[in-house]
Amino acid sequence: MKIYWSAFLSLLLLVALSGCGSEQFGTTPQANSSQPNAVNAFQQASCSNHTLIKPEVDILYVVDNSTSSYYLASDIKTAIQNTINSISADFDYRVIGAPLLQTPTGNEDYQVLAKSPATLPSTATNKKVNSAAEFSFFSNPVPGSLEPGLERIRSFIAEHSSLTPASEKLLRRGAYLFIVLVSNGRDTDIESPMPGGSGETIQNLSLYNARKASLLNLKTSLNSQQFRLFSLVTHPGCSKSGWNPSPKSYIQMSKDLYNQAPFPTDQSSDPSPDSYDLCKGQISGVFTSVNSAIQQIIVPHTYKYWPITFSETPTGLNTADIKVYKSSPTSAPTLLPSTSWSYISNSSLTSYSTRILPTAGEPTTARHLIQFTSGNEVTYPDCIQITSTSNPEYFGYVVMAKNPNVSTIVLKINGQTIPQSSSNGWSFIGQQTRNIKVQHNGFSDQPAAIRSGYMVQLNGSSNYYKSGDNVEIYYVPATN
Repeated sequence: MKIYWSAFLSLLLLVALSGCGSEQFGTTPQANSSQPNAVNAFQQASCSNHTLIKPEVDILYVVDNSTSSYYLASDIKTAIQNTINSISADFDYRVIGAPLLQTPTGNEDYQVLAKSPATLPSTATNKKVNSAAEFSFFSNPVPGSLEPGLERIRSFIAEHSSLTPASEKLLRRGAYLFIVLVSNGRDTDIESPMPGGSGETIQNLSLYNARKASLLNLKTSLNSQQFRLFSLVTHPGCSKSGWNPSPKSYIQMSKDLYNQAPFPTDQSSDPSPDSYDLCKGQISGVFTSVNSAIQQIIVPHTYKYWPITFSETPTGLNTADIKVYKSSPTSAPTLLPSTSWSYISNSSLTSYSTRILPTAGEPTTARHLIQFTSGNEVTYPDCIQITSTSNPEYFGYVVMAKNPNVSTIVLKINGQTIPQSSSNGWSFIGQQTRNIKVQHNGFSDQPAAIRSGYMVQLNGSSNYYKSGDNVEIYYVPATN
């Protein structure tokens, strides 16, 4: 509490005294006024938090290394390699490059570029690359005319998703899994030219269905967010020598995998979704729609405890006046019933984990806390607003600077005159140095307000003054 002393009264009072000479005039009347600090209103507003998780995206490039890949111009090969650079940095990606035709090292012939290299399995240590330019696509050519592309994809995925423990898996469970198949040929197990040289092809339907079933089984076992085959292949109508369209193998499989639940929508108007015409140079579009289709994952945080930040002193907060409001991005603050929360005094500065989900965390040692009851916890994106006031201070003593003539004392609180009375008014207690605060209505007399001077004491249960009250005392100082 701060006390402010006023100027002298403008009124001069003449007091007739017995005697004469130099004592024929009385001393100057005094007036003191004081006003304890008013009660402060407090308000805080803060919002629950969340964790933004970069989605895991595994991208398997299966790139033609047959002798027909010699027909691909160098600018096409460079463009294919550059598609890796269009993968969004917002993804926790692993880009794996493997040859389409199996080489002597089998499924261990691959390279990998990762957003977080430290998370790669130990088996990939010597297979890491640091940039798209380091991938050796179209190398290690394998002679011959056979191209069992879909079986090659199945075999590679099956081997690199079945290892244990999970940290040793190159392809992650629960991730997006995208296969980018690059070939100017067709799957020779599934699709073959129709006799007569018409350019039409024949599909081995039973084998095709078996390959499709095996890929969908892998999708299920991996619990993939999406499982898609982006075929960058020859479409019908291409007149380039040595290029073979694959409408009934690669193009058809891209479409069939695209049309599996959960259904993507980024290419719903395309008659051949997820398949791009290598002959027409449709290379740059491979990831344009995919980048926008993958969503970052928001994990909401749930809170049981909420720190009150506007008071860090043990007694500076009026806990009886606390009000708690909750709001959301679509609603105004609503007053929460007192049954949905309770107040915790943390005078020992114990550490509380305010967050209970997805894990315990965000600790605080705040002196004052709100604890939400079970079922009323706060979850992102809700916000909490807390209001209260400072504790009122109560005072039982009024200080004068000079020794008064007690019979001249006039005491007023908020304009009301308080009578002199030892039971229900005031009494003069002389010169003192003491704490002028008193305990009242359950509020403490601490921290102390130590004052020195000549004092009157307020007596009776109804005589006190409190924060914000105006106190005036008038008196004539004693002459001796």
